[in-house]
This record gives sequence, C-alpha cells and structure tokens, in this order.
Amino acid sequence: MASNKLKIGLIGCGMVANIGHLPAYHESPYAEIWAISDPLKAHLKKVQNLYNVPKTYEDPNDLIDDPDIDAISICSPHWAHAEQAMRAANNGLNIICEKPLGTSLKEVDRMINVVEKNKIVFQTATQKRFDLGFQYIKEKIVEKEIGDVFHASVFWYHSMPDLGRNPRKDLIQEIGMWRLSDNRCGGGDLLDHGPHYFDLFRWWFGDVKDVSAKIRRINENRVNEDHSMVLLSFKENEATAIFERSEAFFGGVYGEEMGRVHGTEGTYYFDVPNEYKRKPSKITLFSRQNKLAKPSKKKISFSKDAGDLAYAREIRTFVNRVLGRSNEDVGFPLDWVPTIYDGRAGLEIVLASYESQRLNKVIDLPLQEYKPIDW
Repeated sequence: MASNKLKIGLIGCGMVANIGHLPAYHESPYAEIWAISDPLKAHLKKVQNLYNVPKTYEDPNDLIDDPDIDAISICSPHWAHAEQAMRAANNGLNIICEKPLGTSLKEVDRMINVVEKNKIVFQTATQKRFDLGFQYIKEKIVEKEIGDVFHASVFWYHSMPDLGRNPRKDLIQEIGMWRLSDNRCGGGDLLDHGPHYFDLFRWWFGDVKDVSAKIRRINENRVNEDHSMVLLSFKENEATAIFERSEAFFGGVYGEEMGRVHGTEGTYYFDVPNEYKRKPSKITLFSRQNKLAKPSKKKISFSKDAGDLAYAREIRTFVNRVLGRSNEDVGFPLDWVPTIYDGRAGLEIVLASYESQRLNKVIDLPLQEYKPIDW
C-alpha cells in the first residue's frame, strides 16, 4: 500500500453501496474510498462530493486496472459480478462481492479457480451473518439455549408497484427495479434476496440436503418471479426451514421481515427493520423454566451504534482481513466470515429452487441439472 490506509475501489454506486459499503469505508480509520465506478454520471458526482473521492470511472474495468487500488467492493448488477471479480483477482486485488456471486454455477466455479490461483482475500457480501441478532442466534444454537433446533421460518416482503411494461429508466435505476425487469439478471426476486437467508440457514444448521419450492410471477410485466416459498432440509440434522419472500404483496413500501427459530426448549422471534432505518434487529426469546411453567418472554437488546449494524461490521471485517488485523474490534470470529464457497452454496440453493418449480419435485443437493424457468 502506498499509504497507511487501504485504498478502496467501489463498482456500482446504487442502493447497496450507499446504504452499506460507502458509509462503512468512510468511517474506517484503516481505509479510504480511492475510486468509484458507475455508468451514471449523476451517481458518480453524488458519491464523489459526499465522500471526497479522488477518482471516478464510468468503465469498471478502468477502476479494476487502477494500480493504486488495494481492494474492491463489487456492487454492480448480478450479471457483471463474475467477470469483474476474475479481472480484479488476476490483478491481485482483494474482493468483497455482493450476492449472488453470479448467475450460474459454471461461472462461479471459474471465479473460484481464479481466486484460488491468485490467493487473494475474497468475501461474499451476505451481511446478515454480521447482524448482532443473528450472530446471537448462531451462538445460542451452538450453546443449545433452546435445546435441539427443529424448525425455522422467515416471512419477508417488499411492496413494489406494477410499473407497466415500459417503466421509466431513471425509476428502474433509483429503486433497483432492474432486478425484476432485466433478463440479464438470470432470475428474479428469489435470486436477489434468497441468498441472504439461505446463507444464514446453512450457517445455523449446516449444509442443505434437499429443496422444495413453489415460485410464481404474480406481476406479468416482470421478466422473472416476484413471489417464492422454499422449504429446505439439512444433511446434519432433522431441522427444516421455510423461506417466504415476495415483491408482489400489498403493504407498506418497506414491507416486513420477520421470522422464528424453534427448538425443543424455546423459540427465538426476530423482527428486522428495513435497512434504510439503520436500526438493530429485535430478538425475543420465549422459553419455560420447567415443563409446567407458563412460557416466559425475554427481549434481547443490542447496540444501536451505527458502527455495529450489519453492513458496517461486514466491511470492518473485510478491511481487517485484508490488512491481517485481528477482528476483535468487530467481535465476529474469522472462521464464520462468508467465503466464496458459501456464496456458491447460496446460489446453488436458489437454482435448485428454480429446478424444483420447473420439475414440480424435491431436488437433492448437490444440484445435477439446471434449466431456467421459461416464464
């Protein structure tokens, strides 16, 4: 490094970058935002002015080839991740890449080969692991606070309007509707949001055994699915998990995100505020002192400091890993950090879900065959 700070390049100045990556790098004493890339000049200008960024690029390859950069955040659309990551790895850059890592297992396997060859730090950006509430659940599952866990469920929706067959391009960009309107994505809402909880479920319960899904496109103006229900079972235990996700529900614009984890001796209820609200998750433990007692209710409190939110802890961990620092300031064990292999596993579950819908059957993992759904 040319200075005592890690020089960061960031590709894609959309919502996830502005909510999560950029503020965390800006607050870090060990990193500086050195360059940004986005095809929209308005995005570049806004971020450059807000964070005093020295360099801007409309072409992401120019950023990747900048010799001053030490590490990059890839926050571009799904279809661009693989090629950008491989180019960056071949340039020796350390990488944190948003999910999904790619649109096919074949291209992610190519990414893995390049990352392994160049021996760089690669972190999959499934930031929910870094949520203090979800880390608490992980730790308590290990401790068997609620006994043997046998079921988990998640209900998560955003209320997104029908923008018609030819929505305004500026609106698509600003609210991220390209995820539902661009065929290059390789999938719809499940591909975009499923990897979050599929990663959490694997972290909590181990590798997935099989997948059964019901997936629909409620709004026919969208190119792919906007409503999904996925049932998972696991190889290491008899737990099951249900993931229900929708962009088709009517409700508040920020929607709802909540769930529960059931064990033989208790249940965790969780309620996750929309990330725009920048608040910690709410966890409630229901349990009994003995078999005859009424269930007790205990609310678990977490830090409200902005530096302890999931995105901030994720980015701080990435910076620490690249610099070879201890991660004690984050309080997150390094062997729990999501790897490129975890990112591949999350994508595999999404694709297995599509296969389950396409063939109307339970799909065993590892996935042997995949064909896109013809909507």
